[in-house]
Amino acid sequence: MVISCEQSKPTREPDPYIDSMTARMKANEKIQFEEIDRKLEAHSKAQKQYVFVQLLVEEDYGMDTRLANFVFGIQDISDALNEDEKAQLEDLIISNYLSSSSAQIRNGRVKKKEIFVFGSYAEASAKRNSFLITE
Repeated sequence: MVISCEQSKPTREPDPYIDSMTARMKANEKIQFEEIDRKLEAHSKAQKQYVFVQLLVEEDYGMDTRLANFVFGIQDISDALNEDEKAQLEDLIISNYLSSSSAQIRNGRVKKKEIFVFGSYAEASAKRNSFLITE
């Protein structure tokens, strides 16, 4: 005589209410995970910014002084600039100008500085060109 320890599992009748709740929960989970993935992807993509600095400087030319407009090249920045980083960039540009031969020879002084920040290169280029191109 052989004795078995196996028990037969009771068979469960499918419950349509529980099955539909399970299906809904799985669908909601999938939607939530897709939304989280979408938000993470959007956040992980570096939001490029395009910046340039414009300086209005005064230089001595013998008997008179002249104002000059210096517009520096567009730089693409991977992350959004905070106010400290903007100030650092402006200061770097000012330092570069003040150490230039033009500023040294003509006793150049910065009268005005401005930083421009844009979300696209096209916008930055259009604004920069408004300082450079006269019609």
